[in-house]
Amino acid sequence: MGIVRLLGVVCASLFATACLPVTTAAPVGSTTAMAPDPALTGMWKGRPPKESQDVYFTFLPQSDGTITAVFTEPNGKDAGWGVYSLKTSMLGAYRYMNVHDVSADGKAAGDSEAQSNFPVLYRINGDGALVIYLMDEKRADAAIKATKIAGTVDASKYGDTSITASASDLDAFMGSPAGRALFNAPLLILHKMK
Repeated sequence: MGIVRLLGVVCASLFATACLPVTTAAPVGSTTAMAPDPALTGMWKGRPPKESQDVYFTFLPQSDGTITAVFTEPNGKDAGWGVYSLKTSMLGAYRYMNVHDVSADGKAAGDSEAQSNFPVLYRINGDGALVIYLMDEKRADAAIKATKIAGTVDASKYGDTSITASASDLDAFMGSPAGRALFNAPLLILHKMK
């Protein structure tokens, strides 16, 4: 359930976002020196738009160059938690997380979720807020159909969009304004806890 649980928490109020995570064949930034972003380390708190409960993320750097992110929603009827493994990269002015599900509520992610790479754009504002963007499926579909980036679009009601470009083509695109444009409205704004 992992990333799907997180999306369920925030997507109900974000009607402009398709809420099906777009995947990439290669991690964004894999042609660069990927390293954990130390600015993420620690516990962050935020409230999804139009929601009444806070959610928490704790980012823990690991010795293998990944970051373990623990998501918790401790209150309400849908209380639960998820664990993600991610790698961070920077392409020009843009920072990316490459997210993989590990578990949800103590249950291991299924093979397809654990092996899927979900790119997330993020930035840290001047006020210290962490702003997270999920790739907009409709915008990714349009870019693929316009042959701006290689990928597949499943036209069924619950179809998946996947960017299949080579690592070098993906990084060139994601480091450009056209790649940045695939990430529309912020999914979540978090503030670091002290």
